[in-house]
Formats: sequence, structure tokens, C-alpha cells
Amino acid sequence: MDKKKIIAALILLPAFIWLIGWAPIWLLALIIGLVVPLASYEFCSMISGPVSSPDSVTTALAAILVYLASLMNQPGITLMLIGLIVCLALTKVFLLEKDLSRVGTRAAWITLGSIYTGLLPAFLVMIKRYEADVGGSKLLMMLFALVWINDSAAYFAGNLFGKRKLAPIISPAKTLEGFIGGVAASIILGIFISAFSPTITLADGLMLGIVMGLMAPAGDLAESALKRGAGLKDSGVFLPGHGGVLDRIDSILFGAPIFLLFIFLKISGSIL
Repeated sequence: MDKKKIIAALILLPAFIWLIGWAPIWLLALIIGLVVPLASYEFCSMISGPVSSPDSVTTALAAILVYLASLMNQPGITLMLIGLIVCLALTKVFLLEKDLSRVGTRAAWITLGSIYTGLLPAFLVMIKRYEADVGGSKLLMMLFALVWINDSAAYFAGNLFGKRKLAPIISPAKTLEGFIGGVAASIILGIFISAFSPTITLADGLMLGIVMGLMAPAGDLAESALKRGAGLKDSGVFLPGHGGVLDRIDSILFGAPIFLLFIFLKISGSIL
């Protein structure tokens, strides 16, 4: 195993577990807020090619605004801001872009980038905020644990049993057997969590395991498709031996919205 990966993990993992489990929410929000522009830059570098520099700045600013608006817990403000970003992105691009065939594509990059790297990270803070409403359970830690075990189990199952390619064009190393192993591991962990949590029932744990087992690889494949299209191995070089920021959080970002939906349903009593 790469020594850089081992050293980075030994230094960052304990601090990260404390951050998502026991740190004050303002610190979590601050750290994620610092990650947002880095993720935005990586997103633009993967898709915008020769116009990455101006669009990277625009997307980063838009993502930061969406992130901050989302933390206000006022959905109307967030939706209004996203709508405004769509309008401003289109206006900015058609005023500056000489090739009109690229106007829609560039505006879409900015809008998608602001949502992908601004709104989805905000969901992590929201999940932390609602922990008190679900019996004080470490919900954010559950999300990360379900995604991490899915990724690890998929890797080992793929190496041991993998024969059939899952998505050969996007990610040749991923196998169907690895995917099944990852989903199975998420389900087992979900059931295990329910056995020790006073608020997470067996049905909850089973449902979370299945859904996270599906969403985690979807998030990873989505980001891999962006990298493959750009001809890149990693989204960036921010983390030594681990690639870019998006390489580390792609699966988490896809799992966060559905996990937050689970919390809302749990609080409303729509699920037991």
C-alpha cells in the first residue's frame, strides 16, 4: 500500500471521526465551507476544458452562496438563489462567449457545479443538525460508516470474486461481484446499527443499508464518468496519495440527500 495513503489516513482519520461525531456543528460547517470552493474548482477542471479558469471562479462563488443559503434552513431562499444563479449564469455566458453553441453548456456547468458542490455538502451539516431530533443518534457518522463499508467491501469482494465488469467504460476495475459485496456489507452494517440504537429500528437499518448500498457506488461512478470524460485519473491533487476532494466525498454527496429524506420521514412519523 502507498505510504502516502497510510500516513495521510493515520493523521486525518481520527480527527475526521471526531469532527463528524463530536465536534460542534459550527466547526463542521466551517470545515465543509472550506472544502466547497476546492470541490467546485475540481468539478470545473473536469468538465469545462479551456474555459475552466473563469467558470471555476464563477462556479466556486455560486457554490459558496448556495452552501451558505442552505445553512439558513430556509428552503425558499435556497430555491430563489438557485433560480437566480441559473439566470445570471446564462447572462454571463452569452455576454462573454463568442461561440453561441457553447452558451447552454457553459451555463449548465456553472449551475450544476453550484448545486453539486454547494447544496449537497450542505446536506451533511443539516444531517448533523437533526441528530438531536432523532434521539441524539450519530446520524452523520452512520452515513459515513455505511458509505465507507460499502466502498471497502466492494473493493475486497471485487478483488476476491470479481469476474463481470459493472461499468467497463466508466470504471474498468469495478465488478458486479464487488457491487453485490458492497451492498451486502451496507445492509449488514445497517442491521448492526439498529441492534444498538434506541431510535433506529431493524426496518430503518435494513432500508438505510439497501439505499446507501445503491447510492454510494452511483456517486462514485458519476464522478468517475466526469474524470473519464476529461481524461483524468483523479479529480485533483489536494490530498496526498488520495487524489482530490471529490474523489473522497463523491459517494457521500450522493448518499446525503436520501439520508436526509430518511431523517425527515423519521421525524414526521411516516416511517417507524
